[in-house]
Amino acid sequence: MAQTVSDWLTEQAPLISTDINQKVMAAPTPWIHLYRQEFWKDERSSIQKTFQFDRAMVASGADEVDWSDMATAVTFNNDHANHQAAASDSHIPPSDNIVFGQTLREYNLQWKSVWGPAMNVEQLRDKFVRAQQMGACVKALSDQTREYWISRKRDEYKRIAGNLVVLDSGFSLSGLDYYDRQVFPAATGTDNSILTNGFLDEIYEYLNHQGAGSDALGNANSGIAYSLVTSPRQSRRLIMADPEIREDFRYSSQNEKLLGSMRTKWAYNGFVHSLDETVDRWEAFTAATQEIEITATTGAYAITVATVESTSTNAAKLTKGSTIIVGGVKYIVKSTSSGTAGVVIRDDGAAVGAVSATASWTAWLKVPRFVYSGSGAAMKKLPNPKWLIATWEDSYIFHQGVCVSEVPKPITSVGQANFEATNYMGTPEWTNYKDKTDNPLGNLGQFLMVMANGTRPENPEYGIVIRHLAVPRPDGRIMNGSSLG
Repeated sequence: MAQTVSDWLTEQAPLISTDINQKVMAAPTPWIHLYRQEFWKDERSSIQKTFQFDRAMVASGADEVDWSDMATAVTFNNDHANHQAAASDSHIPPSDNIVFGQTLREYNLQWKSVWGPAMNVEQLRDKFVRAQQMGACVKALSDQTREYWISRKRDEYKRIAGNLVVLDSGFSLSGLDYYDRQVFPAATGTDNSILTNGFLDEIYEYLNHQGAGSDALGNANSGIAYSLVTSPRQSRRLIMADPEIREDFRYSSQNEKLLGSMRTKWAYNGFVHSLDETVDRWEAFTAATQEIEITATTGAYAITVATVESTSTNAAKLTKGSTIIVGGVKYIVKSTSSGTAGVVIRDDGAAVGAVSATASWTAWLKVPRFVYSGSGAAMKKLPNPKWLIATWEDSYIFHQGVCVSEVPKPITSVGQANFEATNYMGTPEWTNYKDKTDNPLGNLGQFLMVMANGTRPENPEYGIVIRHLAVPRPDGRIMNGSSLG
């Protein structure tokens, strides 16, 4: 049947506008640019090491000798055997024997790839404003790559940092080395604290005591300034919560800062506030006893509960670093494949044996910034309103001397062999791969993003990650988030 005008109008009327409204995840964060970035050194072992000269010290940790009076008449003894002065000899100064310590730390490259959806050029033939839509696809993929790098650099800093602190009365700055990793201690639930300037004063003194000031972020008001990576609301509370500070600002040249937004950056109390709107937020969780199966040697575990997520009102997940306690033996979650399955290692370093028992565990359940809604083609990624009201969040004392990110260079040729250049920063690159059976014309392809880096540890003791109570809502309301869902 011939097409009529009304048919044409029916087909064309639903066409979308040429203006494409695109949802992105991008939010201000310092994790992309704060890190020192260098190139990975090729033609070496796949596992590289840092070599550090530690502080000079008296041999065997002995006490330093006291100063003594110089003799008024110095004699010279040509007998080499007697050059070591006795305690009563005044013609030879008392001496300390100094030695140097060395520390070796290993690191290696890791990588990750991301494939976009497969596209066929024939399917693109009738797509509306296809160039604009393709541009939107590339932007969305780049946005996702940015999220991966933010998480990678934040997680690597947390892994290497020597101090993981839950802010309560029992906190300690242990200065652990990064390969002797310990998980965050459990929250006490009785004396937990928000982040305070008083606590940051202790951190400031600790960093100076460690010698971190020589490579600090910079100077402010003639003093050393360190970087505090924290959420905008936390930064605002640190500055504004004290009514005396508010009055000082109100009647000074700083009064315009009282009207600044939550994104206003501050240098205060020896710390430059670097605002991160993508901070990790958490819920502390203690499970009721549940049946657990742990496989010997591999450490694979499964918990007989529908989902850990359902036990938390914040849609949080059992994550790496969570602990499972069985018969007094502590297991640390090494990786997860779902909310109730994954792999564990023993906290005491012993081999994992087969376990079938009732167990309880404590965990830090991570509250995701985004959640999925719908299914199939209708599935969407949406901001999670419960991330806004999570109980705990992380702040970081970021010091560029803690670690360095090393990205490999592309290798295009070795001798007579030539290779395609690979961008390891995750830039979307179109791949068009011919295959006699599946893609003989080469009209099928995908975007591919490859990310790779190795994190070189340098001074883990300078790194501090503080898990503290998130700031209460500014107007004092208590919310469960249901009105935001």
